[in-house]
Amino acid sequence: MIYLNNAATTQQKPEGVKNAQPADPQQAKAQAARLFGMKNPENIILTHSGRQAVELALRTFLEEGDHVIVSVMDQDETWNVIEHMAATGGITFSVLGAGTYGALNYDEIEDLVRPNTRAIVCAHGCSVTGNLADMERLCTIARRHKLLVISDGCQAVGAVDVKLEDLGIDVYCFTAHKKLMGPHGIGGVCIKEGLMDQFRGGLPRALEQNPALAEILEPLDEKVLGGFCRAVDFIFEKGIYGISIFPHRLAKRFFESVKSMDAVEVYGDFGTNTRIPTVAISVKGFTPHQVKEHMSKKFGIVVKDGLQDASRMHEALGTEETGLTRFSFGYFNTRRDVNDAVWALMDLLGLDDLYLLA
Repeated sequence: MIYLNNAATTQQKPEGVKNAQPADPQQAKAQAARLFGMKNPENIILTHSGRQAVELALRTFLEEGDHVIVSVMDQDETWNVIEHMAATGGITFSVLGAGTYGALNYDEIEDLVRPNTRAIVCAHGCSVTGNLADMERLCTIARRHKLLVISDGCQAVGAVDVKLEDLGIDVYCFTAHKKLMGPHGIGGVCIKEGLMDQFRGGLPRALEQNPALAEILEPLDEKVLGGFCRAVDFIFEKGIYGISIFPHRLAKRFFESVKSMDAVEVYGDFGTNTRIPTVAISVKGFTPHQVKEHMSKKFGIVVKDGLQDASRMHEALGTEETGLTRFSFGYFNTRRDVNDAVWALMDLLGLDDLYLLA
């Protein structure tokens, strides 16, 4: 089997992650602080998932009367919380849109800001297009208007080097089981120095709005904590550049091959060097599900079809009716995997052109 669904979760983990020695929360916080370049590990709140981290961040930092700007790059789970808070908690929101290639319309932000705007909510990486948000630009705009920046980094962490103090992001959420190649069952919220009092002040409100968030008060599994620590150790052993650049090169090889196929349309902004290793395509004459089934049943290649839990981005791309087929590469994929995926698409389309192979 060839696994190309690493944007959902990484299947192959570094040696030692699954059988890691138990660790405690302080060790895990120290590892996360090391990974994100944070000086104070106590500014990290560990959660049981990335989804929980995002909801906790939104419900603690947003309150009744606030207006928030939310990007179309954000996952459905983020939008579900925002829309629920708008319906029941008295907040309002505006949508930060995207252009043809899924790149955010940053020039819209100034026009969206209101006197009661509290925050810009923007995912760091897009699960559909593989685009990264320009967080430095976004944070510069936010500082001009004294706004918070709350970011879901679950797609970006491990795929790019994330140094939060350099980027200027106020609240950053992560999960371990995707590009960090860690275990399920751990995520977290990284909070900028000076904002912990706001978090603590908003926590009772968050727990009242959703009592299920009280799970953060329950201890995490020590084996899970140990697996996370081992995954971070592995990243530092290899170097974040080495961890991130290889899957990026695989995705680039795949993109260069499939963009040459007349029947294939590729989505995303590939004019930038900094991306996450994700390529989403449509194939003329075939539904995304048919492409996925062809990959799986004939070639044993696992990919993702549909909306990739990012309905708003698909609306921006005009693909909300059908979705796309997504190929997402990880550290343990190989050049052979790329060629096999290209070959499988050639087979689907009846092509016989060896120059298309990476």
